[in-house]
Amino acid sequence: MIRKRYLIIALLFVGSALSTELKAGTDVWNIYPPLVCAERGSEYYTIDLVTTKNVPGTGLAKGKAVMKFNPNPFGISITKDGSYQHRLDIKLNKVNKSQKGTFVAWVTTPSLDKVKLLGALDKNLETSGTVDWNKYIVVITLEEGVPKSNSSMWSGPIAFRGLSRSGLMHTMAGHGPFAQEPCAKYGYY
Repeated sequence: MIRKRYLIIALLFVGSALSTELKAGTDVWNIYPPLVCAERGSEYYTIDLVTTKNVPGTGLAKGKAVMKFNPNPFGISITKDGSYQHRLDIKLNKVNKSQKGTFVAWVTTPSLDKVKLLGALDKNLETSGTVDWNKYIVVITLEEGVPKSNSSMWSGPIAFRGLSRSGLMHTMAGHGPFAQEPCAKYGYY
């Protein structure tokens, strides 16, 4: 009985507040602006691609892989096993690329047991592809040519690498109190 009374009072209060604003001539759309889906992904969905400095011309370069949900008519794409399917938009900046070779984007699981080719980067050093894994590493290599679509592993040197946000979570197992090398060297933050 008391709960009903409080519910009625709350509804009357909200209703009177709304009617007061509407009586004042305020448009309801100005009170509650429409929700807009941002085109750019948030920082949480951005993977920083760090140079390995193994390829000449990439020492000062930077890159980003922006993870977005793969669009479909029902909102979010999932695979047959129920995993989310993400779209990665990759872009490199400040690269002084030599004339030989092609930068190619790959994704792999942290244990390197599965590797998937995303595609060759275009003249603007951009490419897109999809990934079905939760934890993965983005790898950009310098290949002699564009690999075949059924390629299972890269053959050129790794120029950039980055770790998905879920891949950044790791245990401190194997880290002593006086560890000499920081985790950031291996892509952990």
